[in-house]
Amino acid sequence: MSLKDTFIGVFVPFLWATSLIVQKIALDHISIYILSFLRLVSVVPLLFLYSKPTNPISRYFLAGLFWNALNWLFIGFGLKAGVGPGLSSFLMQTNILFGVLFCFLILQEKVSLIELAGMAVAFLGTYLLTQARYSDTSDMPFLGIVSILVSAICWGIGFTLLKKFKMGAKMADNVWLSVISIPSLMVIPFILEGPQEAIYNFAHLSSIGILCSIYVGLVSTVWAGYLWLSLAQRVSSLKQTPFMLLLPVFTCLLSALLFGEELTFSQITSGGIILLGVFITRLQSLFTKFPLIKESKKEPSKTSPLKKAQTIHKNTNNSISKIERSLLVKRNHRKS
Repeated sequence: MSLKDTFIGVFVPFLWATSLIVQKIALDHISIYILSFLRLVSVVPLLFLYSKPTNPISRYFLAGLFWNALNWLFIGFGLKAGVGPGLSSFLMQTNILFGVLFCFLILQEKVSLIELAGMAVAFLGTYLLTQARYSDTSDMPFLGIVSILVSAICWGIGFTLLKKFKMGAKMADNVWLSVISIPSLMVIPFILEGPQEAIYNFAHLSSIGILCSIYVGLVSTVWAGYLWLSLAQRVSSLKQTPFMLLLPVFTCLLSALLFGEELTFSQITSGGIILLGVFITRLQSLFTKFPLIKESKKEPSKTSPLKKAQTIHKNTNNSISKIERSLLVKRNHRKS
C-alpha cells in the first residue's frame, strides 16, 4: 500500500466515526431503521450528476442486497432481540473476518501470517475496548447473537461481490448502489417495527433527524463508501480491512471530545492494542519499502560496439590457443 492508500485507510474509519456520532444524535428523534432508509434517500439528487450506471442494474441489486439491505435487517433483528451495545459492537467487527475469508475463497487473495497476526492483535484490542466501555454483556440471547453474526456474513458477501464486480471505484457506482437499495431498506421498518408504528414514525419525522440522515447519507454512505470501495480495487482485503478496527478508537475519542465522555485507562490501553495490531499488519509492506540492508543494483555497463567486438575476438583467440596447446601436448605424448 502506498502512503496515500494508508491515509485513506485511516481517514475512512474517521468519517464513519463522525457518522456514528451523528447517528447517536439522530436516534433521539427517529428510529435507526428509518434513519438507514433516509440516508439512502438523501443520495437520490446525485442521480442528476450520475444518471448513467457503469454496471448492469442486476449487479447493483445483488451487491446492494447483501451490502445494505440484509446487513441492516439482521443487525436490527439482533438489537431487537436484546443484544447489548458492547457485545453487538464487537460482533459487528467480525464482518472483517468474513470479508477476508470470502475474498480468500472466491477471489483467491493471498494471506500472510504477519497480517493475520496483526488482525488477531487488533481484534483482541477491540474486544477489550467493548468490554471496557460496556461491561454488562450477560444474559445475551442466542438468536440475537446469531442474527448479528449473519449480518456480518452478509457484509462479507457484499464486500466480496463489490470487489469481484469491480464496483465502487467510481462515484456513480456508490450512488447507484445506494439508490437501488432504497426499496429494500424501506421494507425493514415495517418488518421490525410493525406497519402501524412504521407509518407513525414516517409521518412524524423531525428536522434534526432528517438533517442527520442527510449527513450520514452524503458523508458516510457516498463519500466514505467511494473512498473505501475504490481502495478495495487497489489492495487486498487483508491489507485494507484491519483499518476498520480503528472505528471504535475514533468513536471513543470523538465521544470524549464532543459529549464529555470520560476515557478510562482500560479504554486507552485497548485503543493502543488496536493501533499496535493495525501497525503489525503494515510491517510486511514497511520492510519491503524500507529494507534494513539495501542491495546495490549494478547498472548494465554501456560498452561501445567496437569494444564488444574486440572482447569477442580476444575470447575467440584465447579459445583457439587453448585448443592448439592441447593438441601439442597430445603429439608430444605420442612421440614419447
